[in-house]
Amino acid sequence: MTTYSIQGSAERNHQARKHGADVLVDDIRVSVLALSPQSFNVKQSLKLKKIHAVVHGDSVYVQLHGRASRIDRIDPARTQAGTAANGGGVCLAPMPGVVVSWLTLPGQLVKTGTPLLVIESMKLQMTIEATQDGVLQDLPFSEGQTFQRGATLARVSPDSQNGASV
Repeated sequence: MTTYSIQGSAERNHQARKHGADVLVDDIRVSVLALSPQSFNVKQSLKLKKIHAVVHGDSVYVQLHGRASRIDRIDPARTQAGTAANGGGVCLAPMPGVVVSWLTLPGQLVKTGTPLLVIESMKLQMTIEATQDGVLQDLPFSEGQTFQRGATLARVSPDSQNGASV
């Protein structure tokens, strides 16, 4: 079975596994029916919900009730490489898109998971969060400006004056 990590909030990550035609999310069976390449009906118990999703590499960006979540395929062989590439306080663009709004300004103290900006790609909005505690240093793109996949969207450096505690 393939394992996935669902990141929808700073408080909790969920685990999902494909199980036949269904998906087990935190060991709860969820039925998924494709309506189109980007729209799905999801049924858990008797509740039916429509979700929108965009696939990019090993990640799926899902929008449900105006909230965006990222589902990542967990590949133990690549886990360490991905952490190193997106570490050091650098927030990279997971896909090409446009900056919708900034939620934090340069010079502000942030904690890991603090929302920094909102981006949009293919009508799907998602919030980019700080990858470490520190001070937001750099916002290379202004609101409305487009960027490519892999572009640096924000930089957070450790707060040396306050011992990196926020």
